[in-house]
Amino acid sequence: MAEEKKTIVTDGQDLEEKAAALKADGVTDVTVVLNTINYTRYEKTHEGKTLQPVIDGINAAVGQGLKITLHVGLEEGFNDDEVLDFLQLTFLHKYDIVFLPTMSYDKIKAKMPDLHKIDGDFGDVEMYKYMIAKGRIGFMKQ
Repeated sequence: MAEEKKTIVTDGQDLEEKAAALKADGVTDVTVVLNTINYTRYEKTHEGKTLQPVIDGINAAVGQGLKITLHVGLEEGFNDDEVLDFLQLTFLHKYDIVFLPTMSYDKIKAKMPDLHKIDGDFGDVEMYKYMIAKGRIGFMKQ
């Protein structure tokens, strides 16, 4: 019998302190809503909060064996220049990066040639992967 999936959604600010307790409570997956991985941009758009606690929290969750999904809403002129930065994370980590329907998926996909669609049931997400990547790229169905 497959392990039951238990997911929490967070901004990641206090994830480092909570990761061990979440694991103990049976959480299996953590979804972090993260629209930028640019430190300056993050601070300007999150009322002075810094990105480092989010990064530390993600690392702590991974250290606890929790699966990480990043939900990313891209906006033209704001963070659409970070598409390849998010993509690069999938080459380094076994994260799922799921883009939300905040701008044209065709424009996003054009920046990521050679994505291979993964067959399977992923609920409301179409999943893709580069052959050598550890993680996956997803597009929330509109």
